[in-house]
Amino acid sequence: MTRLPLATLAAAAAVLVAAAAGAGLAPRPAAAPPIDLLETAAPQSPRAAGQLMNSLVTAGDRLVAAGARGTIVYSDDGGRSWTQAAVPVAVMLTALHFPTPQLGWAVGHDGVILHSRDGGASWARQFDGNQANAQMLAWAQKRVEAARAALEAAPAPQREAAEDALAAAEDGLAGIEQTAGFGPSRPFMSVWFRDAREGYAVGAFGMAFATTDGGAHWALFADRLPNPEDLHLYAVASPAPKVLLIAGERGLVLRSTDAGGHWQAQADLADGGLYGLVTLPDASATLAYGFDGAVLRSTDLGASWQALDSGTRSALYGAALAGSELQLVGNNGARLRLAGERFETLPAGDGRPLTAAARGKDGWVLAGWGGLARAEAANPGDGRHE
Repeated sequence: MTRLPLATLAAAAAVLVAAAAGAGLAPRPAAAPPIDLLETAAPQSPRAAGQLMNSLVTAGDRLVAAGARGTIVYSDDGGRSWTQAAVPVAVMLTALHFPTPQLGWAVGHDGVILHSRDGGASWARQFDGNQANAQMLAWAQKRVEAARAALEAAPAPQREAAEDALAAAEDGLAGIEQTAGFGPSRPFMSVWFRDAREGYAVGAFGMAFATTDGGAHWALFADRLPNPEDLHLYAVASPAPKVLLIAGERGLVLRSTDAGGHWQAQADLADGGLYGLVTLPDASATLAYGFDGAVLRSTDLGASWQALDSGTRSALYGAALAGSELQLVGNNGARLRLAGERFETLPAGDGRPLTAAARGKDGWVLAGWGGLARAEAANPGDGRHE
């Protein structure tokens, strides 16, 4: 249950495969060569804004959204019309972040990281799962070597613990080797940049990378995280200078107070995954939100957390700020507005899952399984595309 976002996508893929196979009734055609989605440009479509959208953000006065099949669209009129961007990959994209109106990053499946220098109109690939696999394999091999050396040096009273540590390291290496054998398959789930140079991307199975040169080089920092089970990491953000927070599977929150040098883990803060992090405009609190409508609040930069009653059991996937207003959106079309320490329920549209929201020039825009729509539109996906 805690791996709902990944499981949901897998289930959707299975339905599409079954439909394409005609439930076994149609003759099976000759096998076609596999398509490398990392080497395939996102298909252009007049209905691009109606695709499944996983992320929607502001880049100055522009709205930018990303989702299925490498689709990225942008709007300069508050979401009334959308233009499709040029994107060099056709993988599912999961998250966007723009530290400036012009500079943006997108992440997604197959370990892809994309970069835009023109406000999201065009994108170039900076990093992918093949490079991620190489770094993660090297790290896992070093972890096994270190555990084996520790076992050889361990005194008798500590040998059992050292043996367990070696077994865990070997299991981790085997898992990474197996995953790498399938190709660049691990998805990034979140990306966040402090400025034009310092950025972080995290994802499934504990994947975590950072850059200090605007993405020219990405380096693994999963080796610094107290995440021995390689739990999924769903969100990364910073509520204050040098403080970094990562939210993940099984109510996990990881915290660093020295810009990522060292980390502490807080586990089981919620019954399921925590899918997002957001800091209030006045910096008075940071919220973590996720599975089963869970919302946690911290007023001390993530050192401690208290549960808030969201008023919903629907999973919450996205948060958006506009001035002093905070909205959360999620499954079943859930849409909430924070009012003090309480949440008000807002109109939910047609009930399809919402993944993100943003405020345009003259109103809120929603993103989700039905695509993009202004909040007052009857259904997601109603936005015009040009």
